[in-house]
Amino acid sequence: MKQFLLIGAALVLLLASCDDNDDQTKIVNKDGSVEVTLSTRHIDSLKDELTTNYKVWRYGSLVREYAKKDTVPSLNTFTTEAENDNGDTKNISVKKDYEFFVTVK
Repeated sequence: MKQFLLIGAALVLLLASCDDNDDQTKIVNKDGSVEVTLSTRHIDSLKDELTTNYKVWRYGSLVREYAKKDTVPSLNTFTTEAENDNGDTKNISVKKDYEFFVTVK
């Protein structure tokens, strides 16, 4: 029974020490990596532009930099409450933005 208690306590301590942002990097390894930046821009009420920028790094120098652009359907708008500097609130219509989910293999 004591073994299960010790294992359970160790497991709780291990899980408590986990951080959700462990996979985020602050510095790009420029010895050999591909840096990718994703962004969207609202073109009009029907279309958004998706831009993917690539930087290829090798041995500390930028080997190649290029961008790919694509047009995707817009996600329409939603209504939200906004507040100005005076504290006045007003319901406004805002365009929805795409969320990015990246899978790396």
